[in-house]
Amino acid sequence: MQFDTYTFALFLPLVFFIYWGLRRHLRWQNLFLLVASYVFYGWWDWRMLGLIVLTSLSTWGTALKMSGDRSSGDKTWAVLNIVLNVGILAVFKYLNFMRDSFVHLLNLFGAHPDWPTLQILLPVGISFYTFQAISYTIDVYRGDIKATRDVLAFGVFIAFFPQLVAGPIERAVNLLPQFMRQKSFDYDNAVVGMRQILWGLAKKLIVADSVGYYVDQLMANPYYYSGPSMIWAGILFAVQIYADFSGYSDIAIGSARLLNIELQPNFRYPFFSRNMKELWQRWHISLMTWFRHYVYFPLGGSRCSKWRTVLNVMVVFALSGLWHGANWTFVIWGVVNGLLLIPFVFMARRPVSEHASLRDIPKCLLTFFLFAMVFIAFRANGIAHLGQICDVIVNGSWRVWPVYGQAVFFIVPFFVIEWLGRKQEFPLQHLPFPTWVRWLLYWFMLVGISIACLDRNMQFIYFQF
Repeated sequence: MQFDTYTFALFLPLVFFIYWGLRRHLRWQNLFLLVASYVFYGWWDWRMLGLIVLTSLSTWGTALKMSGDRSSGDKTWAVLNIVLNVGILAVFKYLNFMRDSFVHLLNLFGAHPDWPTLQILLPVGISFYTFQAISYTIDVYRGDIKATRDVLAFGVFIAFFPQLVAGPIERAVNLLPQFMRQKSFDYDNAVVGMRQILWGLAKKLIVADSVGYYVDQLMANPYYYSGPSMIWAGILFAVQIYADFSGYSDIAIGSARLLNIELQPNFRYPFFSRNMKELWQRWHISLMTWFRHYVYFPLGGSRCSKWRTVLNVMVVFALSGLWHGANWTFVIWGVVNGLLLIPFVFMARRPVSEHASLRDIPKCLLTFFLFAMVFIAFRANGIAHLGQICDVIVNGSWRVWPVYGQAVFFIVPFFVIEWLGRKQEFPLQHLPFPTWVRWLLYWFMLVGISIACLDRNMQFIYFQF
């Protein structure tokens, strides 16, 4: 079930009313949320429910086996559950990638094995709920959180439908306790949640899908276009993936707000960052927080020598690229982003203001441009396709203006709204306008969303990860 469908438009209100109808009965409320989450997930393919149930039960049971005192038995249980979850992820997401990479390596040495490619269906959201399960196992082992005996609350923690498919990736210390206490309806929070859902839908359907149409046309045949057009394609794709993924996050966080559940922000206006380090502190925050806690810090973080810190940064970004997809282009994307952050390891930390100002716009534009150019590797279908794009940029004609310039009519208003609202969690959170102006704006956005739904229906990009 996708957020931008009429099915979800019926599903969410139904969940809302039944959920609050059960507000005096916590276990029934959690049972209902668990069933609703499984219905939401099973809407794609009910056969994949077995995997999320296996992940939930194995992780819950493993945590109960651990006492949190770092005994040898605890470590064994933790390792076994992590291996199980990573193994499931590896089989469904990376098996064919490893097979293809090994075959190519053997070809370099003259061997040509005829190994079949397996037809494996990638379960939606497996990278997200697997990381959430792994983080819980590690947190219980470390003693950061006590293992819960409430299997219903834990099941909802893993499968909570707003953030199940594409995050934010939540740590148990934040999300799990919310399913273990009674909640009361908060009208003001629900209103903010509705505004956030509206803004997320507008970003996805009006901006991301419209810009994505031009990206698909440009990327389909790079040699048909000029160098400036391919650079424009990289810029458009950066806008598309930001509007698409942050739009999903807004809908997820807003939907959770309707249930008085707090999810952590996943984006903080990353394209108004003044350098690459700041951008990565504002982009896909939940994933980078996960890697910081469970990879970067255990490797030593920045508490070691500068060159060891560089290695730690490169490991994190290489793994981040691989997490996004089973293709070497994702690894390239991660490694290049890591390389762009290396200078900041050797630079002294300088305090900066939280929000960019008008005088910071040149720095923001340069940072955005670098980020967009690296994202070309993320969008490429493979190494050969990436090579074609780079060849056109370097050797193609530069006498032809970029095509699809009309995309600026979607981009410019979008960034103006974001700039004006950059000091809030999202631009529509608190509008300083009279009631009639605000409602006029809401209806205008609803009409735009409805028209966009009729024109095209693109899947959220991060569903494939």
